[in-house]
Amino acid sequence: MFDRKADAVAWEQEQTRKLRLGEWTDPKRGRVPLSAVAADWLESRSSAKRRTREADAADWRLHISPRFGNAPLVSITSAEVSSWVGAQIAAGRSPSSVTRYLATLRSILNYAIADGRITKNVAASVKAPSGGQARRDGLHLTVAQLHDLADACQGPYAELVLVLGLAGLRWGELAGLQAGDRIWVPGRGLRLQRAVLASGGSGELFVDTLKNKRARTVPLVEDLVPIVDRWAGDKVSGAWLFHAPQGGPLSEGNWKRSVRWSAAIKAIGVPKLRVHDLRHTAASVWLGSGADPKVVQRILGHASAAMTMDLYGHLIDQNLWDAAKRLGGTTGAPKAIEAGNDEPPASESGL
Repeated sequence: MFDRKADAVAWEQEQTRKLRLGEWTDPKRGRVPLSAVAADWLESRSSAKRRTREADAADWRLHISPRFGNAPLVSITSAEVSSWVGAQIAAGRSPSSVTRYLATLRSILNYAIADGRITKNVAASVKAPSGGQARRDGLHLTVAQLHDLADACQGPYAELVLVLGLAGLRWGELAGLQAGDRIWVPGRGLRLQRAVLASGGSGELFVDTLKNKRARTVPLVEDLVPIVDRWAGDKVSGAWLFHAPQGGPLSEGNWKRSVRWSAAIKAIGVPKLRVHDLRHTAASVWLGSGADPKVVQRILGHASAAMTMDLYGHLIDQNLWDAAKRLGGTTGAPKAIEAGNDEPPASESGL
């Protein structure tokens, strides 16, 4: 095995050191294919949310297994992982998707380390593709545009546009509302306690916890009170508030077809608007009205007000200039600027 006795002695000393420190692993345990470990890893994810488990399984099956599934754990190198990341980008996959695939592979290898099969995660040092954490800026409507969209949508479900756009609900949260989730004290509102989501594979609807697993209350603006009351009617507490035509919870895809969503967003001149952008609209409307970021954070269900402002602060840029106009007279700025005229006085035009 070794050409020189010195090499054999050095190897033996290294193994002894690892044994003493508890770092030694049986080399045979690292010779199993990655697929064997991935199966155990997927099983260990049973406590994760269903959508997360489905994404994990899809990442493994479609993107990781074809390249590394049959490879022995100890044979996988950082260079191979880096090459695989580059190949994914070259194949046209988005940086954010490839970043997720890489994170999944790292998690599988970390599981192998915890299982005593390897001692090093070779994917840990591989850089994610640039732009992998980029976030798509959502579109948002004005209140007038929101009402125009509701008018452009068809059928009895059209008014849900206003619920989504003024209450800041995620689609799954709206679909998960039940008649008993209405509150009256200290004011009219909705108590969000569950979400109805669609499986990423079959599209089957299932009830899940909220995104951050915390129930929250959202207030109803005056325009939404009659809409919610009308849908609640005389339903029992556990009935779906916004039920599907044949009963049961409402799916986003069926709702969009029912209200003729594609035609409606084209009609108001915003052809790329997504349903989730109505949540962005609510953030913009509430922040633009002067609501405290802490209030908006609680409405949207974010972990902190800082997170709310990081995500949506850019939607209220106009407030910066409004504040500048209010401060103009106290900073020595020319009265023309204070009044809203950004042209300098004639005597200063040469400056």
